[in-house]
Amino acid sequence: MTLPPPLRPVRWLGAQALGFLRAAVDILSLLYGALVVVPLFTRARGAGILVEQFAKQVRFTGVQALPLVTLAALALGTLIIIEANTYLPAEYAASTAAHILVKDVVPLTVAVIVIGRSGTAICVELATMKLTGQLDALLAMGMPLEHVLVLPRLVGGIVSTLALNVFGVAVGAGLGYGVSKALVPLPFTLAAVLDAVSARDLSVALVKGLVFGAAIVLVAVREGYSVQASPREVPQATTRAVVRAMGLCLVLNSALSVLT
Repeated sequence: MTLPPPLRPVRWLGAQALGFLRAAVDILSLLYGALVVVPLFTRARGAGILVEQFAKQVRFTGVQALPLVTLAALALGTLIIIEANTYLPAEYAASTAAHILVKDVVPLTVAVIVIGRSGTAICVELATMKLTGQLDALLAMGMPLEHVLVLPRLVGGIVSTLALNVFGVAVGAGLGYGVSKALVPLPFTLAAVLDAVSARDLSVALVKGLVFGAAIVLVAVREGYSVQASPREVPQATTRAVVRAMGLCLVLNSALSVLT
């Protein structure tokens, strides 16, 4: 049925809303399966699979991302400290730079890096496993996908994102101050920057790391599962995973910053 032009935006909005609801239901179903159903299975069999897959995920998502996180946190920390010193009074520069760096810049930067490295890898891996029949083989062996695929990647992604947030804050504030001091004269000390980082700021950064890590992995898993029959669907699913994970993290970042 062809709608008149005035109603077409309404149909588009309705389709977007339904798509968002379907995605939310899929993500919550994956989360439920990983956190509630799987522990029952794990106690009986297969705990070693979780440990092995978890270790691999932490090594890839966390350890191998350290050089890139170091470079990004150092560059952004230096930029924020220098800009705060340039445009703000001396008594506010250190505290403002610390708050912005810890609460918003580092968590979002880490999220972007995790999306670009691990989110895409998870999506491509699961999509390939589905197209080659490996997921069906696991199910035929009685292995729930939430147990062998979702849970270790979810926990590994969360742990890695949390650790990278803490590491990024240390690099951005500490080394960022050192580079800034070498480039321009600063009227405040490193101790002033560190003292401005409150327990609340750190707790917000950790909460964001937990939420962002879970969101990235669950979106990547959902999009990886979405492929049906053709290898040409894999890059399309990967693009959707990146865009949707990025958009979700931006929305969650704004919401958490406002609420906290």
